Amino acid sequence: MKFRFKSFKVYQDSKKFCKFCRDIVEKHIKKKDKALASQIERALNSIVLNIAEGSADNSDTEFARFLGISIIDVRINNGTAD
Repeated sequence: MKFRFKSFKVYQDSKKFCKFCRDIVEKHIKKKDKALASQIERALNSIVLNIAEGSADNSDTEFARFLGISIIDVRINNGTAD
């Protein structure tokens, strides 16, 4: 089975962003605050998973809704970094 989201640039970029953030969490946050690290990890997972889930439907409107949710997750991650 071929998953169409894997070819999307937004999906590929989100995976790079999540890896970058996970490295920061691992190096700077996890030892100090495990609960915060866990929350960030869940939000990072949500970014990629929403793109994948939204692409499962053939509706552009539904996919746009899931991309919007992913953008919110990116903002949450940026907010927790302050």
